[in-house]
Amino acid sequence: MNRLLARVRKIIAKLRNKYRLVLLNDSSFAEVLSIQLTPLNLLMLLSSFFVIFTIIIFLLIAYTPMRHLVPGYGKANDTEAWMEMNQRIEDMSREVKDRQMKIDALNNILSEKEKVYDSSSVRKEKIKQ
Repeated sequence: MNRLLARVRKIIAKLRNKYRLVLLNDSSFAEVLSIQLTPLNLLMLLSSFFVIFTIIIFLLIAYTPMRHLVPGYGKANDTEAWMEMNQRIEDMSREVKDRQMKIDALNNILSEKEKVYDSSSVRKEKIKQ
């Protein structure tokens, strides 16, 4: 117990040692800045920056539209809207594919590459594919 107490006091004494940080102008050796630091002060400064940075990030996520990027945050209405939009996209892509097939058939007829189609033969080809 006594050893542990002595060790803790030694660490605290090292944290309270004072050091000086001096910035000098390289050409004139004039002192630009002089700061007296202790390891304890430096530790407190870094931990304060970390806490402030964490609070800023939390506030950004909590009070801006970035909160929707957090998984599971969305509302039930948002999920329904996404599913509805997805269904509409699938329907539209299917419609575009059908129109492209009709355009291809008309281009073949106009270029006289194939025989004349009626609407039922185009549907039969669609079913075969």
